[in-house]
Amino acid sequence: MPRINKMTLSLLFLVKFAYALFFLYVYTYHYGGGELTADAGMFYKESKILHDVFAQSPGDFFQFLFGLNDDPEFINKYLDNTTHWNGGQRFLPNDSRHVIRVNALLHFISNGEVIIHFIFLSFASFIGGVDLYQWLKKKSNLPPRFLLILMTLTPSIAFWGSSIIKEPLMILGLCLFLRGVFDDLSIGRKAWRIVIGGVLTFAFKPYVILCLFVMLLFYLVFSKFFQKQWLAILAFGTLGIGALVGTGYADKMAYVISNQQEDFINLRDGGLYIHGDEEHFYYIYYSNRTHFSFEDGVATLEEPVHAYYMKKNENHERFPIYLDQVGKSYPIYLTLQETGSKVEVTLIKDNFWQMLLNGPEAIFNSFLQPIPNKNSSWLQYPAFVENLFLILAAVLSFFIFPKTLEQKDKRITVSLALFALLIALIVGWTTPVSGAIVRYIVPALIATVIIFALKFDYNKIKKELTKVKS
Repeated sequence: MPRINKMTLSLLFLVKFAYALFFLYVYTYHYGGGELTADAGMFYKESKILHDVFAQSPGDFFQFLFGLNDDPEFINKYLDNTTHWNGGQRFLPNDSRHVIRVNALLHFISNGEVIIHFIFLSFASFIGGVDLYQWLKKKSNLPPRFLLILMTLTPSIAFWGSSIIKEPLMILGLCLFLRGVFDDLSIGRKAWRIVIGGVLTFAFKPYVILCLFVMLLFYLVFSKFFQKQWLAILAFGTLGIGALVGTGYADKMAYVISNQQEDFINLRDGGLYIHGDEEHFYYIYYSNRTHFSFEDGVATLEEPVHAYYMKKNENHERFPIYLDQVGKSYPIYLTLQETGSKVEVTLIKDNFWQMLLNGPEAIFNSFLQPIPNKNSSWLQYPAFVENLFLILAAVLSFFIFPKTLEQKDKRITVSLALFALLIALIVGWTTPVSGAIVRYIVPALIATVIIFALKFDYNKIKKELTKVKS
């Protein structure tokens, strides 16, 4: 089997680094007005704050680095001005802290040059794609160079994998984990990939490792019991839903997913959240913020305004109210800007069965958004075109030039499809912003690209082209 030479790898990484420069441009000049903004900007700024702790107290810095002290008073002493580090209570671990830690360590060699951070993290995801390629080249009959390009430079994977946020190290971890599970390697080479890949994936995207565990359960157990893999999926899904309902975890799952959905809808719609009483907020639409004056964290009503009265932990339960006590002041809980790439989603409202009914909507949004409209930013069009190519790849791989797979490869393909489906459901259920969907769907996109590489029969298309020429 032909080897990829160092020159080819170097050229591919140069292209990969061009994605990093493009990411830096988009979030510095397109969105930031000359300053790195959004999550990338916040992670970078907060990593600098954490790095500066070292100059004040190396001991305290290492306590932050290794998570040895979560005392609020200790955190506020150094990191009071952070928002990603102080993200509040969460169902899953605060993966934002790990991104801040990595970038804080990189400050020791970057001397404040953000481009150094981009180089290191872009290279991490590049290595992941190259390692996964080493397995796929044994299974796929795609030309080796094209396959390597597919695994390292697929646009969305390369773009988000060239950032300084969570995706690069998550991609590295996911690629190592998948090769460790599916490739025929020695126990030692399998083990270190699974362990390191699992730790990285859990550290930077905890929900992805949960989906991987479900995939592993199917692959190692259920897929072996059925010759026809659609029967294995049917049995697995039926048993899984039955177990969730029977144990009561269905309601807990719906509650967690619903809260994530509500939080993201709040971010999407923007607006003003002010304290009403101990248990309730008043929510004011973004366009109605002008009815208040603001000073020192307090909003004072200047003219009557329509608002919503809602419980602090149940954002979907909103009741219309009219605030007319001009001159009354309210402590501000949160003020948010309205997002530009809205996606409508059906509210789950803590209902497991409604969550399941929302499944087709979630999958549609995850794999087909963004769908451009007259208000769309130019940045949505590349993602839309990429989705069209993925649809074309699916048609070619499964209907026009499908490859006949061995039973083990069928099990691998269906297991990866299950993983992609789980990611798509979680993203589609919780994310009503297309700009965020294209980022969060990256793990599913990696699995989808692998499926196409396994299933597409390049030899068939070569034969058809030969017939046309003759």
